[in-house]
Amino acid sequence: LENEPLPPLTSHELEGVVSVFDVISEKDVLLSFPYQSFAYVIKFLEEAADDVNVKSIKITLYRVADESLIIRSLIKAAENGKKVSAFVEVKARFDEESNFSSANALEKAGVKVYFSFPGLKVHAKIALVRRIENGVPNIYTYLGTGNFHEDTAKLYCDYGLLTYDERLTQEVARLFSF
Repeated sequence: LENEPLPPLTSHELEGVVSVFDVISEKDVLLSFPYQSFAYVIKFLEEAADDVNVKSIKITLYRVADESLIIRSLIKAAENGKKVSAFVEVKARFDEESNFSSANALEKAGVKVYFSFPGLKVHAKIALVRRIENGVPNIYTYLGTGNFHEDTAKLYCDYGLLTYDERLTQEVARLFSF
């Protein structure tokens, strides 16, 4: 026996908005997966890929879907002239081959790919988007407990925070500087 599948709930802050950046510049948005749709995270990165004001995207990847919309967004961003870098954890058990394949596709598109450090496993699920607004660079960040994997986001209970809060964005920027 199986329960009827439940469609994900919408985020009243993000549903139907033109710009995710406009929303999170005013207020943090906390998403709860699988109860809410992971599509909002994808929309954040797709919008960043297309936005002429976005200059760079940085992301950590632990596991991604086979036909990943996240990877597709990063490739599109690089093709659109954005500076894109991705840290790919190659010690993600059972997903090593998939991660190398994704990393190769990213590198082929011009994304700067960094791989695992010896003796250190990176489990962070974060993204940083640098955007120029009124001549000033601003940082938008996604912090998540789950992977950038749109398929498993339908199964596992995780949280994702989209924020413009300088206390958090500066910490994420420092992490990527490392």
